[in-house]
Amino acid sequence: MIDPADFALWNSGVPRPYLKALSRDDLLAEADGVRVRDSGGRWYLDARSGLWNVTLGYGNTRVKEAIKQQVDRLPFANSHGYGRPAQVTVDCAEALVRHLPDGINHVRFASNGAQAVEMALLLSRFLRLRAGQPERMAVFSMWDGFHGQGPGAGMVTGVPYLHHQTGPMLPGIHHAPGPFSHGAVEGVSDMERLITEFGPERVTAVIVEPVVGEGGHILSPEYLGSLSRFCRAHDIHLVFDEVVTGMGRVGDFTRAGQLPDVSPDIITLGKGITSGYMPMSAVAVHDRLYEQLHDRTTAETALSIGSTNDGHAVAAAAALAVIGALDEDGVLENVRRRGADLVTALGKVQAQHPELTGVRCIGLFCGLEFGEPGGEPWTPGRVNKLRMALESRGVLSSSLRVVPNLMLMPPLVITEDDVAEIAGALDGALGDIKSGRMPESGFARAMG
Repeated sequence: MIDPADFALWNSGVPRPYLKALSRDDLLAEADGVRVRDSGGRWYLDARSGLWNVTLGYGNTRVKEAIKQQVDRLPFANSHGYGRPAQVTVDCAEALVRHLPDGINHVRFASNGAQAVEMALLLSRFLRLRAGQPERMAVFSMWDGFHGQGPGAGMVTGVPYLHHQTGPMLPGIHHAPGPFSHGAVEGVSDMERLITEFGPERVTAVIVEPVVGEGGHILSPEYLGSLSRFCRAHDIHLVFDEVVTGMGRVGDFTRAGQLPDVSPDIITLGKGITSGYMPMSAVAVHDRLYEQLHDRTTAETALSIGSTNDGHAVAAAAALAVIGALDEDGVLENVRRRGADLVTALGKVQAQHPELTGVRCIGLFCGLEFGEPGGEPWTPGRVNKLRMALESRGVLSSSLRVVPNLMLMPPLVITEDDVAEIAGALDGALGDIKSGRMPESGFARAMG
């Protein structure tokens, strides 16, 4: 146990309960490939990729060398303020847009996913104001969607506790149930219905995750195609939040690129854009919006948004290396193959454990749902106990605070043997839960 008075790091929203359970041996100290080691000497297969972002695993030579060389050559330059970005940042943008959907040819770099989301929404509102449409400020998003935390990203996130915990945040935000919500009617879009009732002429943007991070719900091509056509018909900016799904997670550079009937105006990227080696995110903008931005801004009316580290030279070098790895190192094909392997392996676990009531996977993005067969779903607390049982068997995963799901988001470079190890550990952990066996460590017991 760590005494809170002796622990300088504030690393949790509820520090004391965590620190009661934490020991110095539990701190992460080393990593290699798809595994991390704690200070006590135990290795774990990191099936959550850090915070879903260490997509190429730990120690990727291509990314490490790019970072080292850039530090020696030019350790800092940004793309906000003085108009002189680093050459490597320009190179990175040009390489990235070659892999984005048709028409999305301009990129602005930011520092994290929440910032990218807020930048996208503020860009949408800015263009409305410059077009003389001050009444067109409303933004629609989805209940249970996750877009980050903060005054703007936290407000469009469809998790109510974020909306109230610090007082007023960004106004003019509305939420609609997703097609996966309880009571949703097949073929009926509550998003389109509620916007129609509200008045499309008052709506500036709709933001959605094509695969919802809180549970891994895969929005169907039909749903997203209809939403894209609806937004285009009503001149509503469609924002695809691909902070999680982008950069290889679903077996392609973006989920939007896999959907021929979808044409977002803005795509936000993050997480895997540097494989977690440097903080970075991106706002990728379609020509139709970029041309409006170009036509409606002057030095006196510019959209003033950004921060010191946006377009950071070292982060851009890391991102350029990640793009190269996805392009040339067989990573995307590995995602597709190992994703299929994982679905097969999880199906076998489900056959032995009917309490695994749902398996939703696309690429290496998996949401697992649990409940008593024919009965109530597990609570988030019970799913968290499963997460800790899995950790005691050497595999790290994610459980969600509000939605009772276990998320498997392994690095995109896992092997067939790694998939078997993940499935075997899950099989054992579910057996532990049923038998009432508790995880070995005090940390696991307390956090479970």
